[in-house]
Amino acid sequence: MEKIQLRNYQIEAIKNLKLSFNKGNKKILLVAPTASGKTVIACSMIEKAMKKNKEVLFVAHRRELIKQCSKKLKEFGVDHGIIMAQQTPNNYAHTQVASIQTLTARKDKFGFIKPKADLIIIDEAHRSASKSFQELMNEYPDAYIIGLTATPCRNDGKGLGNIYEDLIEVESIRELTDQGFLVPSKIVAPTIPDLEGIKVIAGDYEKKSLSAKMNDPKLIGDIVMHWEKFAEGRPTVVFASSIAHSKHIRNIFAQSNIPAGHIDGEMDELEREKQLDLLHTGKIKVLSNCQVLTEGWDEPKVSCVILARPTKSYGLYLQMVGRSLRIFPDKKDTLIQDHSGCIYEHGFPDDEPNWSLSKTITKEPKKREKKPIEKQPLTCLDCFTVYYPERDSAECPECAWIPTKKEKVLLIKQGRLVELAENIYRVTPNEKKNFFAELLYYSRQKNFKDGWASYVFKTKYGHFPHNKKIEPMYTRKEVRNFIRYYFIKQAKSRV
Repeated sequence: MEKIQLRNYQIEAIKNLKLSFNKGNKKILLVAPTASGKTVIACSMIEKAMKKNKEVLFVAHRRELIKQCSKKLKEFGVDHGIIMAQQTPNNYAHTQVASIQTLTARKDKFGFIKPKADLIIIDEAHRSASKSFQELMNEYPDAYIIGLTATPCRNDGKGLGNIYEDLIEVESIRELTDQGFLVPSKIVAPTIPDLEGIKVIAGDYEKKSLSAKMNDPKLIGDIVMHWEKFAEGRPTVVFASSIAHSKHIRNIFAQSNIPAGHIDGEMDELEREKQLDLLHTGKIKVLSNCQVLTEGWDEPKVSCVILARPTKSYGLYLQMVGRSLRIFPDKKDTLIQDHSGCIYEHGFPDDEPNWSLSKTITKEPKKREKKPIEKQPLTCLDCFTVYYPERDSAECPECAWIPTKKEKVLLIKQGRLVELAENIYRVTPNEKKNFFAELLYYSRQKNFKDGWASYVFKTKYGHFPHNKKIEPMYTRKEVRNFIRYYFIKQAKSRV
C-alpha cells in the first residue's frame, strides 16, 4: 500500500480540522484552491478514520468526482464501495464513495442498505445548500461533516454559514504559486462584451439573453484570432455561455484548421470521455464546453483558458480559471484569454478574497474606498496584457507600453465593467488603409466588385473607407478569418 504523501499545508489543514472538532464543531468547511489536493486531504482523513474503526461516507454530485476519489483511494490501498448507478455495491466496506443522486433515489427503495457514517465528506461543498445535500445531513445527525470546496459560496453570492459552523482555509492561490505547487497566470483581455440590458437572475446573468449576446460571429472571430496570436499550440479549454455558443466556437476554430472539439452535459458519457481523451492525447488543441468542466475535471496539460462566458459569480469564475493552474512538466505558466469581462468584474485569480461563512460573500467592504492606481488592473493597448501597475510606473511588463496620462485616467475610470478595447483602442489610419488593401486583393481574387470590399470595411469600422484609390495587398490570415466571419454573419441574417 502506497503511503499517502502530504504537503506541509495539507498536514496543517488536517491539524486545524482536528482542533475545530475538538472545540465542539461538527460541520466544518475546508477551503482549498483548485489543484491544491483536496482529494488527497480527504483520503488522509479517511485513512485515519479507518484506523479508528470509523465508518466513512464520501459524497459527490458528479460521476467524474466519484471516479477521481475512488481512483485515489485505490492508489493508497483503502478498501471502499461505490454507490452509483451501474456499479456493483460493496456493502461490507467501511468507506463508501457515493453519488448524492443515487443516495436520494434509492433511500426509500426496498432492499437498499443505508450506509453507516461516523464521518461524511462532501466534495464541491458550495452545493451543500441544495435540498438533496440538506436531506443527507439530516439523515446523519450524529456524524461529523467536512465540506471540501475551492469557492465557499453559492453561485448567487450567498455564504454557507447556515450549514457549517467553522471555516478553515489552506494556502491561497498566490501562496501555492510562490511555492511551486501551481503555475503562474498570464492574462490578456483583447475584447470585453457590452452586457448592457442583460438581466441578472438569482445572482447571475440570464442565460438565454446572455447566449444571444455572446454567440456573435464577430466576438467568436476575435476569440480565434487572438488565440492564434497569443496561445497557438497551447492545450486550451473554452468556457461558453450555452451549448449553441460552444458548438459555434468549435466550428469556427475548425474552419480555421485548428483541431477543436465540444462537450456539454447533454452528451453521452462515452462521447464526452472521447473528446476529453482527444484533448489529452493532443489530437485536438481546443475543447469548448458548456457547464461541464468547471468541476471535477483535471487535465494538467491545459495551459490556456478562454473565458467566453461572463458571470457575476466569483466562485464560478475561480472554478473556470482554476482548470489550468496545475503543474505539468515543461509547463511554465497558463494563459487566461478573457473575452467575458470577468477579469474586471472579479480581479486576478491570485487576488486573496476574504472568505467567510456570512450570508453574503464580498471581496471588499460594503463601504468602498477609492483604490490607489497600483491596485487597479490596466489593460495594455498594444499587447492586451492585463496587469497591476507599479506605484511609480504604469509600464506594461510584457511589451513596455506606457499609457499616456489621458489613457491612464480612462483605464482607471473603467472600473471593472467597461468595453475597453472598443472605447479606447486607437486604430491608426495606416491600419485601416492596409485592411482595405487586403480586402481589395481578396475581392479581385474572387472576382467581386470593389464595392464589396468597401461594405466589409464598413462592417468592421462603422464607415466606408475615406480613400478608395489604394493598391491591393496580399490578404493575411487574420483578415481572411474576419472575411469568413463576415460571410457567416451574412448567412445567419438571411435565415
